[in-house]
Amino acid sequence: MKKTVKPAALTLLPLGGVGRIGMNAMLLGCGEDFLLLDCGVMFPEADQIGVDVVLPSLEVLGRYKKKIKAIVCTHGHEDHIGALPYVLRILQVPVYATRFTAALIQHKLNEHAIDADLHVIGPGKQAKIGPFSVDFLRVTHSIPDCVSLAIRTPVGNVLFTGDFKIEEELRDGTTFDSEGFKAFGDEGVMLMMADSTNAEVPGWSGAEARVGEALKLAFADCPGRVLVGLFASNIYRLHSVIEAARETGRYTALLGRSLDNYVRAANGASDMPFDADDLIDIKDIDKYDDDEICVVCTGSQGEPRAALARVANGTHPIVSVRPKDTVLMSSRQIPGNERRIHQMLNDFARRGAHIVYERNNRAIHASGHAYADELSQLLKWVRPRFFVPVHGEYMFLQRHADLASAAGVQDTLLIENGTLLEVEPNGMRSGDIVDCAPWYADGTVVGDADSLELKSRAQLSWNGVIAVSLDLRRVGKRVAGKARIKPFGVYQAQGQLTEELEHAMDTWLAGLDVSMPTSAIEGQAMQQVRKFCKRFTTRKPIVLPFVQWLDTEDE
Repeated sequence: MKKTVKPAALTLLPLGGVGRIGMNAMLLGCGEDFLLLDCGVMFPEADQIGVDVVLPSLEVLGRYKKKIKAIVCTHGHEDHIGALPYVLRILQVPVYATRFTAALIQHKLNEHAIDADLHVIGPGKQAKIGPFSVDFLRVTHSIPDCVSLAIRTPVGNVLFTGDFKIEEELRDGTTFDSEGFKAFGDEGVMLMMADSTNAEVPGWSGAEARVGEALKLAFADCPGRVLVGLFASNIYRLHSVIEAARETGRYTALLGRSLDNYVRAANGASDMPFDADDLIDIKDIDKYDDDEICVVCTGSQGEPRAALARVANGTHPIVSVRPKDTVLMSSRQIPGNERRIHQMLNDFARRGAHIVYERNNRAIHASGHAYADELSQLLKWVRPRFFVPVHGEYMFLQRHADLASAAGVQDTLLIENGTLLEVEPNGMRSGDIVDCAPWYADGTVVGDADSLELKSRAQLSWNGVIAVSLDLRRVGKRVAGKARIKPFGVYQAQGQLTEELEHAMDTWLAGLDVSMPTSAIEGQAMQQVRKFCKRFTTRKPIVLPFVQWLDTEDE
């Protein structure tokens, strides 16, 4: 009989969400068996031209394909489930999620025409997956049906919190399972990995009920329409907005496809369905007086193609800004998005709208992520031996590690995406740095930065392109020719660049030896054009040379 060898250590490999917000994906291994904890996307930076979403490294996941036994999701935010349609093309493994999260996942899979083995499991339940036993502990957050993962392994117990805050009771009756966390702590937790998003913020996050009251007061002070920007996934906040609208004599219209998707999921897979009598079609808003209308819009982070930004810049086909409108931003600004959001708010202001947001009314938003005192409270309940902060930028992780040390945790370790970490009962050690550069989805095409030519795209947008057509003839041992220049996205100074560059290239062509290979002429033409443009504009455009021999006979 073959003897079973107990694994000596757990392996951690974060592919996203550690050192940077978004694209949460953590590999947890015990021996040769792995779980993928969450599988999210990140939205592209401005220089990632043409990219729809940023994905965890599909190359790394492919290397672990035979070892990954399941994907376990903590909740339904895009940065935790958005990559599933892409990853499940590589990993044909079961997916475990709660009811509301599973409804959102199924909708995504239907859109991508993908079948998956989707297991719906409720809070307080347990899933046995290979050597892992996973308990789902109920937590409160800004989206329904969120859980932390209490994972028992042959090496030791692990707590993976996912996103959370500690709130006594949400609108649907959800309460934070403090007793479950205390019991798991009493059992003994070797490693805890916890959400660090608000580790730098002192105190406790605010309650959603207080936000609802603040929204009612804000709505009562608005003379015209109210346009509300929020995260489409924040079902609790959407209910608060609709209730505030109803109690101040307004009907609510939804603007944005993702809002429709979340409302459909809430109606079919949550304890928080919406009353159809409170909602009107967005196309019918002009049938009502302005002070009877509330429009809830997607795009609270200033995303250029989202509904809110299109209303702000005047390109939305249905809703345009009116002078007495109030724009109410009931959401936080994700670090890195501030400039884009303020540009959008300035566009609203220029069109005569009044702006209400956190800076001038902090009561209209409460974070879904725990503040420092809540994080410390959870650490005291769980009392882990080792602690690794996750879900946040590096300075957030650093502050969370300080909180863990202050709470008496034996050892903390800061890692970032790609850091291979081993954890055993006697300690933690970081190992190799794995190249886990993200992949990207561009329409139906998925690839890494090189295969999608992202560097070239950025270079094109910054420096422009010059097409150089060289019409050449052989005259004795020399080349006679004419250059035709067509610049795209390059400063021309009223055609001066084109005229002078064509003259310079004609002069250069006259000195070429007829025996020079065509490929060499193209290469040198690229260098000549780039040198000229650098003097003329300080830029180095991409040069596309085309050589055409018109005559092979000597004259």
